Amino acid sequence: MAERYPQIEAPLVMDSTEVRINQLFDQLVLCLNRRRVELIREFREKREERRAAVSGREQTIRQLQESKANLQSQMKENLLHSMRERMIEEMDDKMRELQVTVRETEVLFQYDAQQIEESISVLGQLIERDIIQTPNYSALQQPSISVGKKGTDDGEITNALGVVFDENTQLIYVAHDIPGRISVFSVTGEYIKTVCKGMFSFPGGIAMSGEDVYVSDAFFHSVYHFKLPNFKLVTKVGKKGNGVGEFNSPWGLAVSIDGSVFVADQYNDRIAVMNAKLKHQHYITHHTMTKPLDVKLLDGSLYVLSITDNPCLHVFSTAGEKLRSFITRSDQGNAQVKVAHTFCFDKKQNILIGDYSDRNIKVFSLDGDLLHTLGDTQDDDKRIVPFGIAVTNSNKIICSSYDTNFGLHIFSQ
Repeated sequence: MAERYPQIEAPLVMDSTEVRINQLFDQLVLCLNRRRVELIREFREKREERRAAVSGREQTIRQLQESKANLQSQMKENLLHSMRERMIEEMDDKMRELQVTVRETEVLFQYDAQQIEESISVLGQLIERDIIQTPNYSALQQPSISVGKKGTDDGEITNALGVVFDENTQLIYVAHDIPGRISVFSVTGEYIKTVCKGMFSFPGGIAMSGEDVYVSDAFFHSVYHFKLPNFKLVTKVGKKGNGVGEFNSPWGLAVSIDGSVFVADQYNDRIAVMNAKLKHQHYITHHTMTKPLDVKLLDGSLYVLSITDNPCLHVFSTAGEKLRSFITRSDQGNAQVKVAHTFCFDKKQNILIGDYSDRNIKVFSLDGDLLHTLGDTQDDDKRIVPFGIAVTNSNKIICSSYDTNFGLHIFSQ
């Protein structure tokens, strides 16, 4: 019987190919693990970057929101400040207007009710008796009041030009240049206020009807329309030229009862006729009328003063029909006037002509007879160079004087 030995299994022997495969597999796993770690790290880094970017955007949004809120708050404050400043300016303007109104009221109502009633009663008696007479011109050789000292401050006048008297308010409006403006005085010579500062260059003419005030400017070749009591500008028309609606150094103005405005269009040798809103209507011309300087209305007729014609005063109908001419003008001794710049009528329909050359005012009848001469004086403070004349309803004579010590003179008995 053969001897039996225990059987021993031989060890598993892997060939080289399998070993190599296992090695490659292990390396692949290791690479995959490394790559996974790298991808996780990259993911975390990008996530942190995105978080940082989101946080930055959120911070930027918060900053923008804060800036927006600050800007809105600042704009609101600026708006409130602007509104507050504007309201303060408007209140100041209203206060100044009220102060001016109070001063005007004080001038207008300087007498008590009893004195006003007495004055009305006396005036009524005078009218009933028809004893309102022509002033005693022989007693009016010199002005009784001279105001508007030469200067450029409020209340001062350098070169007085056009002047008009408001019968409703008993105020005097005098236009002057340097600078171009209108100064307001009472009939007693008290300075009230200044309006239209710097608006004009050479305001030669001024006329009014009710609350409508018209001013001509010879250098701007324009006519202005204002509304009282605050001299609010309604319209301005004109430019230099000779066409319709154009002017060449316009000067004197007159307003008819129906509101028509007559303008002495000086170097266009014509009178421009416009309606109350300064819309052109027609022209008045005549071969005997050249360089018209001033115009006035009396009993439906238009009187035109020329600085060059002889005779120098022409009379037309408002439609333009020539009626007559009278009052001789020249630099000779036998002439009635030398250089006539302005004129007006007193309450007895006498003609007052300002003689620029003789430095006086000459009074004529409607027939052209010389009656009196006013203003001849050697006193420099009372010397006149008349560029504008107006008459009050009590026959006081107002004269605006060019380049003299005082720009406004009042002749009264």
